[in-house]
Amino acid sequence: MADPRAVKRVREEDLVAWDTLPLSMSVVTYAPPRNLWANIKRLEISGCTFEEFLSTDLARTATEAEKEQWKNRHQALEVRGETVLERSLVADGVDKQISVETVCSAVVLMPRKDGELSLLPGNGEEVKAVMIQQWPLEIKSKLDANTKYMTTLLECSPYPLCFFTFDGHLITCNPAARQVFGKTIWLQSDIFGMGERERRGLNTANVAAAGSFQIERTERRTAYENMMDALSEVGSAFSVDLPIRKQMEDGTETTWYCRVYAERQKDPVTSEPIIMVSHQDVTNLRKVEGELGRMQMSEMTNKELRKHDSDVAGSLLVLLGEDWKYLNESQENMVEEEDSRGASPSSSLSEEDTSGQDIAVDAGGSVSRTVQLHGLRSCLDKADDWAFDVFELEHETDGLPLQVLSWHVFLQHNLIEEFNLDHVKLVNFLRQIESGHLENPYHNATHVADVVQSMHCMLSKGGLNKFVGRLELLAGLLAACMHDFEHKGFNNDFLIKTQDDWAIDSNDKSPNETHHIASAFRILRQPECNFLHRMPAAQQAQLRKMVIDMVLATDMAEHMAIVSKLKSDLLKRLENPDDEIGDDPPEALKALVLQGAIKVADIGHLYAVHEVHIAWSERLEEEMWRQGDVEKESNMKVSFLMDRDKPGVTKSQPGFVDFVVRPLFEVWVACFPECRVLLDRINDNYNYWKSKEAADKAAEGV
Repeated sequence: MADPRAVKRVREEDLVAWDTLPLSMSVVTYAPPRNLWANIKRLEISGCTFEEFLSTDLARTATEAEKEQWKNRHQALEVRGETVLERSLVADGVDKQISVETVCSAVVLMPRKDGELSLLPGNGEEVKAVMIQQWPLEIKSKLDANTKYMTTLLECSPYPLCFFTFDGHLITCNPAARQVFGKTIWLQSDIFGMGERERRGLNTANVAAAGSFQIERTERRTAYENMMDALSEVGSAFSVDLPIRKQMEDGTETTWYCRVYAERQKDPVTSEPIIMVSHQDVTNLRKVEGELGRMQMSEMTNKELRKHDSDVAGSLLVLLGEDWKYLNESQENMVEEEDSRGASPSSSLSEEDTSGQDIAVDAGGSVSRTVQLHGLRSCLDKADDWAFDVFELEHETDGLPLQVLSWHVFLQHNLIEEFNLDHVKLVNFLRQIESGHLENPYHNATHVADVVQSMHCMLSKGGLNKFVGRLELLAGLLAACMHDFEHKGFNNDFLIKTQDDWAIDSNDKSPNETHHIASAFRILRQPECNFLHRMPAAQQAQLRKMVIDMVLATDMAEHMAIVSKLKSDLLKRLENPDDEIGDDPPEALKALVLQGAIKVADIGHLYAVHEVHIAWSERLEEEMWRQGDVEKESNMKVSFLMDRDKPGVTKSQPGFVDFVVRPLFEVWVACFPECRVLLDRINDNYNYWKSKEAADKAAEGV
């Protein structure tokens, strides 16, 4: 039998909290199976009311396969004490099916205590049942990406980072926090280290439980109340210096001054408010301020500290390359401080997280994180090179290349300061954009990062200065970030032939590109992601138009038209000595240059170093074959180069370069000679494919 301690016990009146979750949930008895409860999402998918759900006779309507499934679930859940994980297609409405991941777990449903009528059978006794959670895979993939991002941010950060519930209790923290606080953080589990007497009356639950009492007014309690007033909406922030208790290795306690930076966030699953907190030890700084005079020192120290602890909890900007010198110094100081106490960097780390699971603690502690960040820094230092290897960046960022590189180039071009962009919301936006990319072989976040890097080089040293001002530069990088958002791995022709929703919404006009733009701008419209909110409306409208024009230009159906316009509208004017374009070219000419630039960047793997180019070509071939597989399964005519049983993209590269690539790059290099190196690299890769083609023909002849 299952261990009763492992079975979740839920009181009936608490089920209503599950109505807020974005997944389907229901509770069903074992045998005979009987519906007991379902949340709103489950009822929406089923297309029935709660009463209809309860009245469904599962024993009568179930198929033999479903009855066997219930039998297997009963054996796994109640007998062996296991959790069952299944994947399947379920109906979503009348004529639509969605892929879901189903998790079945044992649960004991307890009767109500509030006096309301119970839905439980019998006399309202406890019922052993199955809790069924169905996650739509689309939602689950986004949540997994969110979890991966948060884990990377927490684990890699050299700063102490913690997440708390909105009543001030610890959810989790990173290794740096455990190193700084020692065991104390697990004991106090509170943002400001308040004791129970200080916490009394901070929420209605405390008031109801404690009755009449005298509020203990302390510095920490006052700071907590001020923080709660400040964190009134998502993205709002608060900072304060406070004395925090720290338990030493010998069991003694010491007090140190901590600069606490708190920011209100939203739990991605429950949407409940949570608080992200960064701590920084300013004990010695406080001593200096006391000796030299607080009024003389505070302005300078606050300015310096806020560079490092007021931007997304103090670590993301450093992680992405804002102040490498400061990071190295802080890591060295941390190691020296540990050595002076005679302890190893990891000696004070707890090896349990809040869920009780083991955590692997690196013996190198902060040193290993410094090494990891040095690798990232070294990789980003090469982002100005045409020969940049985006796969190296993918590795160094633990699979988050797009947001890291985009943040880096925005800093490189000083766009955040110049356009007064909201850097916290910019990080949120980049994070959402990266998580919205599917794991296609080719059209994925790594490809988009590659295009961002190529646009960065094009705008920096590609000779476009006369046509590209500062707003055009911002538009070019933003368009590169957005240009393949949520790509499904199918081309436009497939979407149109299958009457996909994207094709319907776009009236068959560039369905992929139209969706990429629209969905990305919906993300930008969200309050927590709108990093342009301080920009004047007219400038925002101008920026949006440029981004739309560029992303639509990436549709290969527009390729020859744009190449033709580059020849007639741009090259001829540049070659004509009597046609003086001047320092302020017409807007139409600027738009054309930006369209050409993103088209060049979008197929940038063709001028990548040989190994990177080969890898991208093979990925593109696999993605096209996958579309061909779907076409075969749907009894459609398999598109050109998409039949896995016939030669694919890697067998047709010379022809593609001759008829599609070379015309674009030859006119581009004629307009912008600074890009000559790109055509040279294309020719190098072209010669490889030609020699391989000749070798293959020779082998076939033998």
